Amino acid sequence: MKLFGVLGDPVSHSLSPAMHNAAFKALGMDCEYHAFRVSKDSLHDA
Repeated sequence: MKLFGVLGDPVSHSLSPAMHNAAFKALGMDCEYHAFRVSKDSLHDA
């Protein structure tokens, strides 16, 4: 499985996971897309 995502703070409002996961499912792709809450101060560690 391949994992994709969007980083941000805030990120809970992002529609990207729903859109990408719907596309992955429709295309039969073994992938997941998630939203990761990461502050700008901790971006280097993410």
